[in-house]
Amino acid sequence: MIATASPPQAPVNGDPAIEITDLVVRYGRRRVVDGLSLRVPRGSVYGLLGANGAGKTTTIKALLGFRSPVSGSLRVLGRDAAHQRIEINARIGFVSETNSLYAGMTYHQLCAFFQATARRWNQAAVDRHAACFGLPTNLHVRQLSKGMKTQLALCLALGGEPDLLILDEPTTGLDPVARRAFLDLLISEVAAGGTTVFFSSHILPDVEMVADHVGILRAGRLLVSDELDALKQRQALVRLAYHPMPPAEEALAAMRRVPGVVRVEREARSVRVLVQGDVAAAVALLQSASAPAAVDTTHLSLDDIFRFYMQETRP
Repeated sequence: MIATASPPQAPVNGDPAIEITDLVVRYGRRRVVDGLSLRVPRGSVYGLLGANGAGKTTTIKALLGFRSPVSGSLRVLGRDAAHQRIEINARIGFVSETNSLYAGMTYHQLCAFFQATARRWNQAAVDRHAACFGLPTNLHVRQLSKGMKTQLALCLALGGEPDLLILDEPTTGLDPVARRAFLDLLISEVAAGGTTVFFSSHILPDVEMVADHVGILRAGRLLVSDELDALKQRQALVRLAYHPMPPAEEALAAMRRVPGVVRVEREARSVRVLVQGDVAAAVALLQSASAPAAVDTTHLSLDDIFRFYMQETRP
């Protein structure tokens, strides 16, 4: 059964699960992460979005201690990542797009290995998740499909009952059934149980299904970070219809000067306006500027918002 309910909202808590301040990470001379600052509330499901090469994986590597920053600071679960790495990693579960499970081990061997190195271990939960996915427990990892390997990696990551689950492009390459089963588990049990989830993705329907907070990266810089519902409410496409003719160019110029208006386009007998910020106030000013016969306001989808922020230049 696939969960269709909205993901649980994050509790208000002044101490974030992740706090990144002015982070800079280089590969050679290139700044892959360029002055990144963001906060991930405890108990939230935070989706970090961006095209390939935006810096999502590098950010996660820095959080996990796999990549040393040039400058900036990272605090994870209230601890300084530069000096308390062992304590942090003991409380984190991690699943990557290309997992590194031992190819020659079976399910039971992997469970024993992870249990021996974990701070705590819940084998009953691992078995329950594996049964939910229908994972074979008698095969070696090399015999599993990509989807099965990713599902197995999630089961093992959850076996340690982490306070923070970090996922790097976890559903890339999975078939639709495997993707939905993976996301359903995140919604129905992991997020519902209060675990903070921080995941990177460029698959927007997956993010919209599970995330309550999102951030958008481009070229290593954070363009926006907010609650998903609030972000949607502050972005709208307004269509103003006129009879018999649309307004003259002077009126269109006045519309472009309205606070929050980022694009004005003439379309037959109507005008389309992209608005960001206080949508209601902008609509009122647009109406007074041109006296339309009808006004229709549509809040943007996450896909629309993402494409807007990915533009190299704003119109």
